[in-house]
Amino acid sequence: MNNIDKYSNKLIDCRRKFHMYPEPGWCEFRTTYIIYNKLKELGYELKYGRDIIEESSRHGVPDGKTLQHFAKLALENGVDANFLNEIKDGFTGVVAELNISEGPTVAFRFDIDCVKIKEADDENHRPRQLGFASVNDGYAHSCGHDGHIAIGLTFAEIIANNKHLLKGKIILIFQPAEEGVRGAKAIIDKGILPKIDYMFGGHIGLSTESIGSFSASGSGFLASKKFDVILKGKASHAANSPEKGINALLAANSIISGFYNIPRHSQGLTMINVGVINAGSFRSAIPENAELQAEVRGENNELSSYMYEKAVDIVHNISKAYGCQYKIIEAGSSLSEDCSPELVDMVHNIAEKSGLYNNIYKTRQINGSEDFTYFIKHVKDDGGQAVYMLWGADIKDSFHSSHFDFSEESMVKALTVLCELLKNIFMGG
Repeated sequence: MNNIDKYSNKLIDCRRKFHMYPEPGWCEFRTTYIIYNKLKELGYELKYGRDIIEESSRHGVPDGKTLQHFAKLALENGVDANFLNEIKDGFTGVVAELNISEGPTVAFRFDIDCVKIKEADDENHRPRQLGFASVNDGYAHSCGHDGHIAIGLTFAEIIANNKHLLKGKIILIFQPAEEGVRGAKAIIDKGILPKIDYMFGGHIGLSTESIGSFSASGSGFLASKKFDVILKGKASHAANSPEKGINALLAANSIISGFYNIPRHSQGLTMINVGVINAGSFRSAIPENAELQAEVRGENNELSSYMYEKAVDIVHNISKAYGCQYKIIEAGSSLSEDCSPELVDMVHNIAEKSGLYNNIYKTRQINGSEDFTYFIKHVKDDGGQAVYMLWGADIKDSFHSSHFDFSEESMVKALTVLCELLKNIFMGG
């Protein structure tokens, strides 16, 4: 498991191929197909589709038109029709197992979805310069998940080529729908995961922007709940009979004002945001329909629940006051969980011995939410240990921006850390 540098070109090529064909959460059809075929070729036992996703736990599934659009693109790009039929309703991702012998069970999570944003056309943007920019208009890998997929698949190959040196069981989870914190819980709730002794997740460049930096863990994960509010009023002519209408747009406006007036909590950080509002049909009609896309976050799970409960009360009371019907749809969630201290120490020591990084931290503040926290809780509740690493990278612009890019050398460093972790667990260093 040495000489990781020889995989450098393969890593970069793999990342760039996935970068060109970004797919959003629950629509990663082409991505899932390629991952499945590569892992099958390497000899892994595979599960996918409805076998790994609990349908009732999926949140934020795109509408039928979006699913159909990406299914059509997948067919055009060579995805087998029979395979696509098994996942086309939004059952993406792959769980791979390599059962070698008696020993610990070690799991790794790699997220695979993209962000809904148009990639920059700027000629100075490296993916555009080198010909691997997104061909799916309005969508881009502007968070580094293309790099995570490449790391995961190359890691899978190294494991398969060195399984005679290893023992126990290795599980690789290629998870859909991390953006919007939607995918992890659906996999856990399916109940397919065995007892896991050690579990690892990570992210390129998050809170460790320099390629010379590394953090053995992330901390300060914000618990979050994403939700949509659907309001139904009554249309009427705005001049001829305004009194006969029920204005869903005005109700939505009052709800938004109410959200931002929720008292902040003395016990820690709380946040609320409305990112999207859609309402009305045309200028001379009382708006009959309105939709809000919102989220709450809290420094811990209790504070997130406090914000959500207050938001629900506001929707209920204002809708009643306006005479609107309403529906609240959960669109995603994450927890506030701490990484396992013993595993943090192990990762930190391995990173120090590797000589890969100039600045090595025990932990760095995340300032965001991650549904890997569901895996952390699941593993810890079952007696195992889990950690979320931060691999330094020279980030261009910022996450989720049209000009996002990262130093591809960071993938080699991340892959090296993963291999050293396996050697430490299975081979004593």
